[in-house]
Amino acid sequence: MKVVIENTVCLNTGDAAILLAIRHILRSIVGGDVQFLVFDSQPDVAARLYPKKDYPDLEFHKLLSESLFRDQHGGGIKGWLKSIYNRGVLRALRRFAQNGASSVFFSRSDRHGLEAYASADLVVTTGGTYLVENYDLEKRLNQFRIDAILGKDPIFFTQSLGPFNKSYNRQELGPIFDRAPLILLRDERSRNHILDLVKDPGKCHVVADAVFALADTDRIKKHLGSAPAPTGRVAISVRHWSFVSDGEDGMRRYLDSIREIATILVRDHAKEVTFISTCQGVPEYAHDDARTARAIVAELDPEIAEHVNVDAAFHTPDQLMALVKDCDFVVATRMHMMIMSLCVGTPVLPIAYEFKTKEVAKHIGVADLLLDIDTVTPSEAAEKLGRFIASLDHYRRASLEAVLEEHASAMSATRPLSSLIGNRSPNVADDVGKSGEQRLARLRNSKHEGQGEPVV
Repeated sequence: MKVVIENTVCLNTGDAAILLAIRHILRSIVGGDVQFLVFDSQPDVAARLYPKKDYPDLEFHKLLSESLFRDQHGGGIKGWLKSIYNRGVLRALRRFAQNGASSVFFSRSDRHGLEAYASADLVVTTGGTYLVENYDLEKRLNQFRIDAILGKDPIFFTQSLGPFNKSYNRQELGPIFDRAPLILLRDERSRNHILDLVKDPGKCHVVADAVFALADTDRIKKHLGSAPAPTGRVAISVRHWSFVSDGEDGMRRYLDSIREIATILVRDHAKEVTFISTCQGVPEYAHDDARTARAIVAELDPEIAEHVNVDAAFHTPDQLMALVKDCDFVVATRMHMMIMSLCVGTPVLPIAYEFKTKEVAKHIGVADLLLDIDTVTPSEAAEKLGRFIASLDHYRRASLEAVLEEHASAMSATRPLSSLIGNRSPNVADDVGKSGEQRLARLRNSKHEGQGEPVV
């Protein structure tokens, strides 16, 4: 079986974890005889980070929406010429779809990519948060246009998306969502964002983020049976965020808050602190969280800084999970740093920069401790860190019990996928049959410590 997975950015370890989780979920349905054709923004670098010797079933290609089309930013004569060029690409794609005719628009690598699509049994647009209006959606729309022309309407894997307030985005996305055979959302909020854009809401399913499928359930159950001995190590993930409220002042407040957390951990709790994240150690990638971490550490008092380390290297998902599994806990700004830590039984104090993290925090029982990058202050960070540490066993148990349910929810995607693929999997059907209902019931009935309102 050949599966195309498009819109990936595997230089981001969180995105790579989503890819490996999709791979795991699909393999649980069809077995191991699957080739994954991964269409990535930087395939050469991704192939270096995830080499064939370790990942023989992954084949990286250039994302066609980036290689075929021209970026029309800037307007003017150049923008007009690029628009004409892009319309020509669409006409050439239609000719290719009709008779496979070659075209001056297609390089050898582009044609190889188009032929990979033509031979694919299934197309998946990867999970994540790339269909939000903080970003320019044109590149994604162009990819979906290619899919439609080639007759390969994609399955949307676990998304946080919307809201869509711009009329152009609504006009373009409506038909795309309508053609999609299956849309998996990470939260009810995202589902609500597209209900008025989808004619058949029955194909929209809310399930846990795909990466929860990678959870080490045996380790988590062991930790639920007896809490692990403290190691004295804590990991912190940070990021730069261009959309923080109050601009530079907001980022300064966030950095000061993280600095306060690191100081308290070392000074008051004798912890060794390591800054580590999912976006680092890849020179070709636009984001380097280690740069933000170094800026924080540079202003720590020297006696505190002696106990703080910045791990700036690149790590695959497996490597990253191995590094954090023996930490007492993780303070996570990157959402997939949060999820991967939970997957190996390590509790997390989350910091949200988009609503996706707030939704996960509800699911794992730490919404009352959530820090928001838009509003966090050093005093709030200190207060919530103190509550987290004082009740760490409570939050660990609540989170890890929830992770088992999130794992079952992520794996429940096999049910609608199996129907589409036409190959039922007896190995997973019994385990996942009621996971979605159980997860929703738990969220409706759960109450946070000291709070009277249920989480919904």
